[in-house]
Amino acid sequence: MVHPYITNSINALVLIIAGVAAYFLSPSQPLMALLAPMLGILLLATTYHLKRHNRFVFHTVTALTLLAGFLLIVQIDPENFVWDARHVLILLMGISCFLAVFSYVASFLRERRLRNNTIYKDDL
Repeated sequence: MVHPYITNSINALVLIIAGVAAYFLSPSQPLMALLAPMLGILLLATTYHLKRHNRFVFHTVTALTLLAGFLLIVQIDPENFVWDARHVLILLMGISCFLAVFSYVASFLRERRLRNNTIYKDDL
């Protein structure tokens, strides 16, 4: 099981790298395309608090990542979808967000089942 702060770091880096690439691949370069990299920077800033097991930050990051995943997937219009680089990068960012949320929830459930925080003893 991957720890949530590692999952958060990987997801944030995917959002930053793929978001900047999608911004430069778009011919008009709208400022809305930079929202995903900005969210990635915000998520990367929360990694320290996730490593210290701050529950409020953990739940906030989970909610923001789930919201970002939905907003990224909604951007894809199924009628006009073409397998070009921009659409693939948006799809990659959305899938990355959903996989990160899945990992967060799985680690939370695993911690609840054990009830003694032994999952995170190696971090402290």
